[in-house]
Amino acid sequence: MKILQLLDYSQDLRHRYFQTLSRLPWTEVIKGRGASFPSLKDIFLHMIFVTDAYINYALQGNKNYPEVKLEEYDSIEKIKRYMDDVEIRAGANLAKMTPEQLEKSETLLLDFFQEETHHRGELLALLWQMDVEPPHRGFLQYRAAHKRKQ
Repeated sequence: MKILQLLDYSQDLRHRYFQTLSRLPWTEVIKGRGASFPSLKDIFLHMIFVTDAYINYALQGNKNYPEVKLEEYDSIEKIKRYMDDVEIRAGANLAKMTPEQLEKSETLLLDFFQEETHHRGELLALLWQMDVEPPHRGFLQYRAAHKRKQ
C-alpha cells in the first residue's frame, strides 16, 4: 500500500533529521527559536509524539495519549531512546494490521503524515536559518534510492 511507503519515508526522514540534530552542539538544539515549539529539540520530540499518538494510540482505538514532558529530554541519547521505542511499537502495530484495516485508517494516517511534514518543514527552515544543510529529500528521491537497494 502507498500509505505504508509514506510511513517508511517519514521514518527515514525522521532518522535523517535526528542525525543532523545529533551533530549540532546541544546548546543549538535547545536554543529558543520562536517556532511552534521553542527549540529544535522540542519540535523533534513533538514529531516523535505525533508518531506515538497516531500510530500507537489513535490507530489502535486508544485516545489516552501519553504526556511527553519535554524538559525530561536533556540529551540526544534520551531522544534517540524515545524515538526507537515509539518506532518499534509503531512497526509492531502496523505489522498486525490487515490491508483492509489500513485502508479504513488511511485518512488518519494521511493526517499523521501531513502533521509530521508540517513540523519537518519547521526544522528545515530553522536549519537553513542556522546555515545548516537540512537532510531533506523528496518522496520520489526516497523511492528511487529505495528501489536501488532492493
